[in-house]
Amino acid sequence: MRDFTINTHFHIFSYRPFIIATALILLTLLGGCGLFGSTRSLPTPTAAAERRLVPTFTPTPLVEQITAPPPQQQPAAATPAPMVEEATAAPTAEPTVTVPEPTAAPVSTGPQLTVAIELVNIRSGPATAYDLLGSAPLGQTFDIVGKNPQGDWWQICCINNQAGWIFGQLATVQGAEAVAVALDIPPLPTPAAIALEPTAAPQEEAAAPAVAPDPSASSAGFFDPNAQYQVTNLHVLGLGENNGGIRSPQSLHYILVTVLDANGNGVDGAVIRNLVGDKEEFVTGNKGPGKTEITMFYEPYKLTIVSDPSGPVTSQVSNQMGLAFPHLPDIVGKLGDENYEYGACPTLEIKCQWPIQAIHFSYEITFQKVK
Repeated sequence: MRDFTINTHFHIFSYRPFIIATALILLTLLGGCGLFGSTRSLPTPTAAAERRLVPTFTPTPLVEQITAPPPQQQPAAATPAPMVEEATAAPTAEPTVTVPEPTAAPVSTGPQLTVAIELVNIRSGPATAYDLLGSAPLGQTFDIVGKNPQGDWWQICCINNQAGWIFGQLATVQGAEAVAVALDIPPLPTPAAIALEPTAAPQEEAAAPAVAPDPSASSAGFFDPNAQYQVTNLHVLGLGENNGGIRSPQSLHYILVTVLDANGNGVDGAVIRNLVGDKEEFVTGNKGPGKTEITMFYEPYKLTIVSDPSGPVTSQVSNQMGLAFPHLPDIVGKLGDENYEYGACPTLEIKCQWPIQAIHFSYEITFQKVK
């Protein structure tokens, strides 16, 4: 029995380290499962949750970044739309650019005429007696290629592929100061040429006064040598002889008319008619024997005698007079030379075209009965 007891004790003692080690291991394992406290178990799920949120949060901006560019690319794709509109607008603008070209071109080439009334006739020569080539409406423009010697008709290019003539009072001109007198003016048809026909009137009838042309067709007068009253004097009172000059407040703008009989005596009661402008009539004797005065403003005047105390008479027709639309050759050199800055018409080519403005001058004209 002693031996058995000792042996048993020996074995228990000899296995004690093994048992202690085993117990420690078990305690460690059980502690890892959370049986001995919860302080180590809380961080573990928290960390796990944080690790799950990271991958969940990260894809979200990735999806937004991937999704966002298409809307940005769509406007870029839509950018050609305005370009298409601009491209479409360009053809529309082309006619607008080309329309002024026909009008702009003549301006750069030289003098130009623009029709100033609703419809103007264009003739083959500088008078209404010439053939009619055509007509032009208000605002139509032409190149000016010449003028007549009196400077009241303009030769233009072109109507029906040929040069034509327009009466100056019916148009406005630009840059015509240097326009030369045309060299190709056709001969003017005259009543004398008609008299050569087989049906011509007898010689005594041919001596009667010729029919005057349309007074509005030209600024030049009509000087029929067979008329009873003829213009025997015409004088322009210009610079230095018109109460102080052409720009002085005291300068005059009159037509001083005198009508004489064959002996040089004043004829009172002679009726003078203006054939253009407002077509007024004036009677001599109110400013002295055979005299009257006409105050000029803007309207032009072409004067003739229609009657005297003996009854109706025939008369020559004066050149056109007036401040704005005079017969230009009559005032050349009378209103200042080329060095006078306020003057007009030192020559037909310099500062000499209608309307003449801002200056005053007067006329003295005498009609005398010679037949």
